[in-house]
Parts: sequence; C-alpha cells; structure tokens
Amino acid sequence: MIVKTIFKWSMWLTLIAMSSLCLLIPGAYAGSILSAGADHVCGIKDDSTLICWGDNSQNQADPPDGTFKEVSAGFYFNCALSTEGTVACWGRDTAGETSPPPGQFIQIETGGNHACALGANGSPICWGANDSSQVSYAPGPFQQLTLGDAHSCSLKADETVECWGDGSSGQANIAADTFSSIVAGYQTTCGIKTDGVAICWGKIEQSYGYLTQIDYGMMGQETSSVYTGSPIFCGLKADKTLSCPSMDTVPSGIFSYVTVGGHISSYLGGCCKNITYYEFKGFACGIRENGVVACWGVNNNDRATPPVGITLKQPTGFTPPSSNTACSGEPVAVIGEDLSLHVSKAKYNTLTGTQILWIDLTFGGANEAGDLTWILSNYGEVE
Repeated sequence: MIVKTIFKWSMWLTLIAMSSLCLLIPGAYAGSILSAGADHVCGIKDDSTLICWGDNSQNQADPPDGTFKEVSAGFYFNCALSTEGTVACWGRDTAGETSPPPGQFIQIETGGNHACALGANGSPICWGANDSSQVSYAPGPFQQLTLGDAHSCSLKADETVECWGDGSSGQANIAADTFSSIVAGYQTTCGIKTDGVAICWGKIEQSYGYLTQIDYGMMGQETSSVYTGSPIFCGLKADKTLSCPSMDTVPSGIFSYVTVGGHISSYLGGCCKNITYYEFKGFACGIRENGVVACWGVNNNDRATPPVGITLKQPTGFTPPSSNTACSGEPVAVIGEDLSLHVSKAKYNTLTGTQILWIDLTFGGANEAGDLTWILSNYGEVE
C-alpha cells in the first residue's frame, strides 16, 4: 500500500490510502551492497564503508577499513570490492579464500569456500576451495558471476549462462533460456529471464513469477539423507514489495534490495536416538526505501538484528516513491495531532478497519498551492 499525505500546518492530518499501487520503481542495480552468509550479514553504508553483524567467531563480522562499492558473503568469510577496484577478503580461511589476487576488478562474488572476481575485460579469476573444480573457471568474457556452495556460474554477453564445478544436483547445467541476471545458492542456480520470470534449477527446480531482483540461500554440505527444510528464496516484485514463498513472516513495505542466508542445524533423533537429522534454518535481510535494513527469519547470533541508526547505500538506479506522482484514493482516517508538534509517526486504519499500520513522514516543502507537503518514507504493521 502506498500512502500520500498533503496538508497545511496546524490542520488535522488526513491520510490517503491507495487501493492499487501507482508508483513503479526501476529494478536496475549493479553489484551487491548487502549480503548474508551462514550466520552473519555485511553491507555498505552511505559513506561507502563496510558494516557487518551476527556471528563473529571467524572474524567475519570485522570488516577492513576503506571505502567499497560491492560486498559478498560466503559461509564464514566475505570479500568486498573497493572503490578503487581492488579486492579485500576477511573471515575464516580454510582453502585460501581470504587471499585474493592483486589487480583491478569490476565484480566480486563468494561461494561456500571460494570466490571469483570479474575483470574489466570480462575475464574471471577464482581462488579458494577447488574440490569440485569450482575455481577452474571458464575463460569468458562474461558480464556477471555468481557462486553457490561448490559451483560457479556466469552470464555471457549473449545473455546465456555457463557454469562449472559441482553439478551433482543439476545446478551447473546450462539452462536453455536467456537471462538478465543470475544468482546461485546451495546446489541451486536461479536467474531472472529476459522476459522477467525468475526460475531456479538444480536442487530446487521452480518458477517464481515476475521478479526484479532475487537471492537464494546458501548452507553447508548436507551429510545425511535425513534432512528437512529448504534454503530460502526471496525476490522483489515489480512494485518493490517482498516475495519469499517459503517464509511464514515477511515484512511489508517498499524495498530496494534483498539477500538471504542461513545454516544447517543438526540433532540426534529417531526411535533409537542414533540418527542425525539436518534442518536448514534461514533468514533474510532487505534494504528499505529509506536505507534502513530490516531482517527476518531465524535469529541465530543476532544475524537478523541489524545495528540501529545506520543506513545503507541504495542500489544503482533505485528511485524511491515521489510525492509528485498524482494518485487518487479514499480518505481513510484523520489523526488528531497538530503538525506544529512535528509529526514523524502516525497510526491509521486501512479501508477494512482491521489492520493497524505505522508510517514515517519527512517534510517535502511547499507545493504550488502553498500547502506544506509531507512524504511517506517508511511504513509497516504495528507489532
């Protein structure tokens, strides 16, 4: 739901609720500015410095100093692309994954325990674990890279996909489609086709409808056939609301980016208490239209509790809703609060009167008629 508010100083606040969405936001973005690993998250702040939270047992939540334009989280390590085009990595180092090569690059991607970077000429270079030939990269040229647990995929100039590494579940198969972007998770590869439909192949084979940005959860290698749960898939719809089909609770509101993480939890069970069960426990985080991060899902190590008071960069090409766009709607509620008291939050009922929401307003100046305009910057359900 989009809300537009226009009123005069010292007048009662009238909220207009839209029965249909009238603001569409371009889905263009370049590079990952928020990325989730097994139990941690890293993002790029407004000043281009890095911030991480969650599990720090492997120093994966202690980012380096400097300014960066991309960040990518593996299981327990991360790599980031500096504003100068060099790569820095930190966290657990089991196979050299935190030792990137020197040089200038235009994209950085991490997998389970390996990483790849894309050069300006479209040629990749990979490092780290190579037990499934996941760093034995194809020569390119490519326009995008994406890495899963132990496989790697690329988007070629002709919009087709090429993969290498572990293909035990079909995740390295070449999909017979053309794509605008691709993403990989645990034994699964996904992409947004050039017709706008998001599909996945490999461990999970499914179509998710029309989406503008997607992410798929990573996790450790499963070692038992007694396994429950599924890695999480999330995406943004054309109206920039969230779509996370396998999650019970998803926040409302406008988002510019979404990322998914998680881990496998093991426990003993069965009739004889000697069978090990494995369960995927996932979470997700997204950037709201005002740059504030929201996270949801299983909150191990406070990975779904982002720091308070920080805002992240917005993806390239993201345009938040504008109060200058004319929409029509029905008056929903009148809030009895004088604006001279500086209204920053208000509550209102929807048309049905069954749901309470909160809103954040920012002052947008005066319009041609001399009315003071306030712009909706955030909103959601009252918990």
